[in-house]
Amino acid sequence: MLQLRPPRPSMSSGRWPGAAGPPLLAEIYTPAMEDGWPTTAVRTPAAPRLSLADFATMAITFFSLGVTLQVVLIDAGASPTRAFIASSVIFSATSEFAYLAVRDSGGSDWAAIAAGWVVATRFGILAVSLSPKLPEGFLRRAAAAVNAFDPNVAVAVQQPDPKSVEREFWRTTAGMMIGWFAGIAVGTFLGNVLGDTGRWGLDAVFPAAMLAIIGNLLRRRDGLITGLAGGLICLTLLPFAPAGLPIILSVLGVAAGLFFVRSEVGST
Repeated sequence: MLQLRPPRPSMSSGRWPGAAGPPLLAEIYTPAMEDGWPTTAVRTPAAPRLSLADFATMAITFFSLGVTLQVVLIDAGASPTRAFIASSVIFSATSEFAYLAVRDSGGSDWAAIAAGWVVATRFGILAVSLSPKLPEGFLRRAAAAVNAFDPNVAVAVQQPDPKSVEREFWRTTAGMMIGWFAGIAVGTFLGNVLGDTGRWGLDAVFPAAMLAIIGNLLRRRDGLITGLAGGLICLTLLPFAPAGLPIILSVLGVAAGLFFVRSEVGST
């Protein structure tokens, strides 16, 4: 019985004749084969990698954040040496901003520390999501877990294999650290020069940084419900609860998000 084979794909377009859509010159067309006949075209998108421009942007972003944090810390009464050591050890601007926000509103040191801890809990979750994707080895995974933050984990977990995960994680981390330590050094020097941080609008950095972190989550229904529930808890407690406690208890908004996810899964 005579069998007619389909025409070969055009070398200029990379598509089979008659395929819908304009030709894509850069497309690599790799049809899967079944009994010697082409079936479905498979394209695997490349994982994002940190370019030189991305590296520079990351460093500049953390440089700006480090400068701002140091100026705010020194304006709040910390000595330049103490502010520099704190930022070098903690390496989390959002946690330090949360600490300052609670302390400056009249909260105790313990309440301020707890607020910073609540903000920093996401780093543990990020470390848990990153660890299984790294090459095996306790020390290399522990070192990565200590340095697990939003940008480097976001880039790393999208890589196709453990070695690529580790490489892109540490490349992103390097950009963050170069910018951060340069920023806190410059900010320590400028701390006593700029004066009132409110005059420069630096008091808006903490809420802006938090919104940047949770922005993508708020686009999801479960994230939006969690954020609204946490915000409602905080606003309800603000008039009468001790300073710092509303921020700490706002973490209970996660329960609303989990309840929504379970109810949605149960209905499907």
